[in-house]
Amino acid sequence: MTDDATTPADDAGSGSRYGSDSPARAEPASRAGDVPPGAPAGTDQPAGQRRPPDAAARRRRRLTIAGIAGAAVLVLLVCGCLGAFAAGLGRFARESDRERTAQARGDSACRELERRLNRLTPPGATGSPGARAAAIRDENAAVRPFLSEIERLRGWWDDDRDDDPDDDRGGRGARGESWQRLVDARASYADALDRQVTNGEPAFFIAPRDPAGRPVVDRLQHGPEECASAARRLGAPDL
Repeated sequence: MTDDATTPADDAGSGSRYGSDSPARAEPASRAGDVPPGAPAGTDQPAGQRRPPDAAARRRRRLTIAGIAGAAVLVLLVCGCLGAFAAGLGRFARESDRERTAQARGDSACRELERRLNRLTPPGATGSPGARAAAIRDENAAVRPFLSEIERLRGWWDDDRDDDPDDDRGGRGARGESWQRLVDARASYADALDRQVTNGEPAFFIAPRDPAGRPVVDRLQHGPEECASAARRLGAPDL
């Protein structure tokens, strides 16, 4: 065996390190800053960043938001109108019930007045001025509960047939005032009858009139029938 003899392993190892046919060292596929394959050239934008929306997309989004806000405002307006309408209906129903109740109470007061008057002797059936004055006062006393009742119903016990377009109150409370004028005129007549008994001064009944100069009895006869008959009787104390 000679000194220059080599083993196959030595030849393989030297050839892999120094042989002319050994391949060059592989370079990294990419470095920092290199453009990845398929990316558009000349852009510095990272691959994961989203592109900003265009003008059309922004306009559509604004229109969508505006539509939602408008619909919400419309719903609120509709709910408010419905609430106001329901409240108005409730108020109208309560006022209608109160007017119906007042009308029923007024008609009942008229019937009670007629019954009280029918139990009394009419002034015209008496035989002397003194007795007539007493009969007139008895009838006036029978009217006082009726006056108290219609005073409590002032502003509600109103009938279209009793409304006077020339009255500044428009019928509100005018009916009660007309009844009071009639009772006051009868009381004055009873006082005049007492003076006739005392000193012989003739007594006359002066029919009361409203501020427009019309007889109050004519106005009172436009109400319920029971009240109309009572007004006719009280308006003629000599009969």
